[in-house]
Amino acid sequence: MKKKIMYGLLAGTLTLGIGTGAMASSALEPIKAYLNSKISLKLNGTVVMPKDANGKAVLPITYNGTTYLPVRAVGDLMDIDIRYDSATSSVLIGGNQGAPSETASPLSLSTLGASVLGTSAWHTKDSSDTVYKGKDYKDVYLHTDSTKQGSSFQIMTGKKYAKLHLELAVVGGAQEIVIMDHNNTTLKKVSLAAEDGLVGVDVDVSAADFIFVEIVDEGPGTSLFVPLTSSYLTK
Repeated sequence: MKKKIMYGLLAGTLTLGIGTGAMASSALEPIKAYLNSKISLKLNGTVVMPKDANGKAVLPITYNGTTYLPVRAVGDLMDIDIRYDSATSSVLIGGNQGAPSETASPLSLSTLGASVLGTSAWHTKDSSDTVYKGKDYKDVYLHTDSTKQGSSFQIMTGKKYAKLHLELAVVGGAQEIVIMDHNNTTLKKVSLAAEDGLVGVDVDVSAADFIFVEIVDEGPGTSLFVPLTSSYLTK
């Protein structure tokens, strides 16, 4: 019940950063508003600072006596998944994301746990390793040394899921990533650099028993960061 009320507050009072493509919409009306640095946010009694996807602090906006907060940044603080669907001009709040049935809901890799992750030297919940750009993702795959960990990790899909959404970030350089199925068929190639931030990659896994995510080229001293709490499988 508390979470339902919280979703309502987020949907009714917060704003979302939307890309420049949406700014051309004729539905937008220019207004005069103010960034308000005097307002602080407290979460469960602790002062917090909302940040955007690049780790930059974002401020509340005051307009006509009402204060608006950045919905995605506040959602991150509250561990609520919030995304913008440009195809339908919709703000998607929470795990269901408007899916018609429970089976279509995204299931985070962290929630699925050992049923899809198996065992991997990459897997860590150590708080000293799970923070990226100021946000603690709590459960991650982290590649730091290929001589100890190997250059790939595996996700067991068992032909039970339609799509895999992976979030990937490179720390300290650049990497080339290849995502393959159980037949070693390349499903996707990804080039990542540290300045790209956290990048979302969607892969069709409907015909895959399992998939490999392999680093095929990496700069010296780079790390690959994969948050399992925000990466997910969809049936």
